[in-house]
Amino acid sequence: MPINKLGGEYYNDDELHAAGFMSIGENVKIHNRSSIYCPENISIGDNVVIQDFVVIVATGRVEIDDNVEINCFSYIGGTYGVCIGKYVTLAPGVRVFSVSDDYSGKFLMHRRHFLKEHMGKDIGQVTIKDYAIIGVDSVVMPNIEIGIGASVGAMSFVTQDLHPWSINCGCPAKKIGNRKKDMLDYLESDKS
Repeated sequence: MPINKLGGEYYNDDELHAAGFMSIGENVKIHNRSSIYCPENISIGDNVVIQDFVVIVATGRVEIDDNVEINCFSYIGGTYGVCIGKYVTLAPGVRVFSVSDDYSGKFLMHRRHFLKEHMGKDIGQVTIKDYAIIGVDSVVMPNIEIGIGASVGAMSFVTQDLHPWSINCGCPAKKIGNRKKDMLDYLESDKS
C-alpha cells in the first residue's frame, strides 16, 4: 500500500478546542509540529492554516482573522500584540516582532527582566491589514502597520509602515510600485 504522506499531522477539532485558545473558528488547520505558547491570548478566525515549524509566542494578544495562511518556519512574537487581517499570507520563514532588543548599548537587553523605561523604543503592536502578503524570509519589526493589500517581497526588512496596495521590497523595505486589486473580484464572484 502506498504512503500518502510523510511527517506530521494537523490537530483535530477536539484537540484545537481543548488547547485553550481565546477563540477559534471553523475549519482551522494547525500542524502538530508548530509551537504555540500562551494560546489563551490568541484568537483565530475561520479557514486559517498554520503550517509545521511555525512558532507563535503570545505573551501579548495575537489576533488572526479569517482565511489566513502562516507557512512553515514563520515566527510571530506577540509580546506587544500582533493583529493579522483577513486573507493574509505569511510565506515560509517570515518573522514578525512586536519587540526587539536595543543593540546600540544605550538600553538594557533581555527585556523580560527589566522595567519598560529601561528598554529601547523598538516595541509596539504589529498590524497586518487584510489581503497583505509577506514574502519568504522577510522580517517585520515592532510598531508597524502593513496597509490593506500591501505586498512585501522576499527577504525584505520592514522598518516603517507600508501604504495600502503598495509593492515593497528591500532592506529596508521601500515602495517600488502599486499592487493590483484584481483579487477582490474573485472574492465577489465567490459570494454570488
